[in-house]
Amino acid sequence: MTRPRDTDGASSPLLRPALTFARRRKGPLGALAAWSLLESVRTFLTGYAVARALDDGFLSGDVRTGLLWLLALVAAALAGGLADAGVFRALGGVIEPLRDSLVRRVVRATLTRAVSSPTPADTARVSRLTAQTEIARDAAGGVLLTVRSFLFTSIGALTGLAALSPRLLPFVLIPLVAGLTLFAATLRPMAARQRDLLDADEHLAAFAGETDRAARDISATGAAPLVAAEAAPLITAEATAAFALARWSAVRVTALGLAAHLPVATLLLATPTLLSSGLTPGELLAALTYVTTALLPAVNALLTALGTAGSRLAVVLHRLLGEETGETGPPGVPAPSLPEAVHTAIPSAVHAAMPTARHTAMATPTQLHAKPSPPAPRPTRPPLPAATLHDVTFAYGPDAAPVLDHLDLTVEPGEHLLVVGPSGAGKSTLLALLAGTAHPRHGQIHLRGHTARHARTLGTAARVLVPQEPYVFEAPLRDNLTYLTPNAPAPRITEAIDTFALAPLASDSARPLRPDHLTPSERRRIALARAWLTPTPLLLMDEPTAHLDAGARAATELAFASHPATVITVSHHFPAPEPGQRVLLLDGATPYLGTHAALLRESALYRELAAGLGQPSAVGSRSTASTSSWAGGGHAQER
Repeated sequence: MTRPRDTDGASSPLLRPALTFARRRKGPLGALAAWSLLESVRTFLTGYAVARALDDGFLSGDVRTGLLWLLALVAAALAGGLADAGVFRALGGVIEPLRDSLVRRVVRATLTRAVSSPTPADTARVSRLTAQTEIARDAAGGVLLTVRSFLFTSIGALTGLAALSPRLLPFVLIPLVAGLTLFAATLRPMAARQRDLLDADEHLAAFAGETDRAARDISATGAAPLVAAEAAPLITAEATAAFALARWSAVRVTALGLAAHLPVATLLLATPTLLSSGLTPGELLAALTYVTTALLPAVNALLTALGTAGSRLAVVLHRLLGEETGETGPPGVPAPSLPEAVHTAIPSAVHAAMPTARHTAMATPTQLHAKPSPPAPRPTRPPLPAATLHDVTFAYGPDAAPVLDHLDLTVEPGEHLLVVGPSGAGKSTLLALLAGTAHPRHGQIHLRGHTARHARTLGTAARVLVPQEPYVFEAPLRDNLTYLTPNAPAPRITEAIDTFALAPLASDSARPLRPDHLTPSERRRIALARAWLTPTPLLLMDEPTAHLDAGARAATELAFASHPATVITVSHHFPAPEPGQRVLLLDGATPYLGTHAALLRESALYRELAAGLGQPSAVGSRSTASTSSWAGGGHAQER
């Protein structure tokens, strides 16, 4: 999942650009150093003035000398405030040009890539242009400010210790150098581990986003175990990277203890020896003052800043400076291996019966008869209905109005049923209930005798659902088409490619498809060809001809007209039904079921939906029902 790279050598690509930038900003960096010298003077006087005020003043009985040294300490503090103001002015002269330089790099790389590459623009560059350049600016400012403060504070403190008594230096320098050395040893591994964690998190987030968009597909096809298996390595990789980062963080805490706190302990432990060897109380107090008020805060700030802002700065600069080489982030994450959307299978034919409504104020329409299809030979045992819904009610919340209310529907094997109605009438909800991806508030749903919940576990042996948003994964066209039918014969695959005009995508059989490069029509035709290839007793198709032109729409209707499965189609396109084909009109509390001619006579809404419909097209529909029926309140019944 992660790209191969030398994770421990990430800092070397940053060194040369950093040195080049520093050479170009000599003036602001020189001003920054000059103002920082005042900070060294302040630090020097912080301890030295304490020692002189105590030894030469108060302990010697000379109060005036002691007060003069304390006034010198106050003057140093005031000078330090002036130095701080100058430092921040000089810092702006370094950091703002850094941000501008990074923005120029990102813009240049983005424009170059856009001109030279036919692929769509990388939207992540917008993040690099805005959020990441600001992160780099803020982090670089914090790191530079902290490193500068540590260096000049250390110079002032160590100079003061040497001026008081060179014997004090080993007690402070040895633990300080040991802690800083250990901390420096963690910088490169910490940056690499943080980058590994960021990459792993991006991989997992991308996979989670793809999975979320295909949630209905996963649920309908029972692909959850497969998706979980694909997600497991990504989760393990992120956990491993987090644990590795935590281990190095523990080493960094040890370094902080050595550099910042051990000098205090060594001075206190050595106090009897130092005093007996001639060190004055003022000098000992000054040494502790240097350590506790200057070195300890400076070391703590340095290690904290480099450990957080420093690592973040290294990662962000590595990505931003990699723009011109193309090494800008983790590779693309493959989408979860899912079917095209919710592909679910179940028996064939639809005979929809919706009993008389409770709303008796509605008039019963005149019974209309359409010429039935020639009856098939009577089997010795009547086949089970392809699908039945009995007293089914569904709502999207406990207090929401029902989308489907006490619906009864029977679909016989071999029937092609068209479901129409305005948006929000419950058409897609009906398919979700049949597919088993949604569950009714009450009522029963059966597919060839199996409950919808159980049928869902049967996969394509029960039903296949083609949802409104088809799913295509990054794999060759053949793998996309045969996902639900791995053993599909080659001639049948070729027929599907020809039928759904997919030949341009099959020119290179080994090349993976790029879903983000496909048009909506191409994605739709891949999904339809996949469903067409799948041997299933029931096809549930939600807006199957969306995004298709007239020619592709007609080819699709012809292809599924001869499909042996029961087909239930939800459509806003409103194809002309075949004579005798039943149509289910969902209109809130008043569903209608009947032939096209019957509904034209009985429903003003249906007439409005069918407005402009010309002569019946070759829509695939083989109806086993010939009567019209009506229901108010939610029941439908053949009349």
